[in-house]
Amino acid sequence: MKLTKKIETEIHKLYQAFWNSYLGGDVKTMSSFLDDDFKLIGTTEGEVFHNKKAVMKYLKATISQIAGVMTRRNAELKLRLVGESVLIEDFFDAYVDLEGQPTFYGKVRVTSVLKRVRGQWRFIHQHGSLPDSKADVGETLAADKIREQNLELREAV
Repeated sequence: MKLTKKIETEIHKLYQAFWNSYLGGDVKTMSSFLDDDFKLIGTTEGEVFHNKKAVMKYLKATISQIAGVMTRRNAELKLRLVGESVLIEDFFDAYVDLEGQPTFYGKVRVTSVLKRVRGQWRFIHQHGSLPDSKADVGETLAADKIREQNLELREAV
């Protein structure tokens, strides 16, 4: 398979519809994009799921925390073919509505893998992460800032 303009257009359209359904709280539509064996590793400790059924149960219980509350801005997508699958790298700014005002929350990275299942593109895997906002460019951990904050906390106590 080759990543043609037609396939890229299909993927972009599907991906936008996926995010629109998620941010709009349309759980039923979002579910239609996921393969039954969909795997998710989210941004919080408890967001590790090994199938669509588990993801949808969690999503139904937590969608009110996202729908109408979070917006996605400045998205940068990169598509790459990996075998018969398409890998999407998505970097965006997340905004959360606090007291009626969209407030910048942070940078988010989402990697999604899609493949054709019975002629339709379906999400088979997704992983999200939030970069450490304290770490500077070239740092994996913000060790100096962590030490500094720990000292400040000790002094405050």
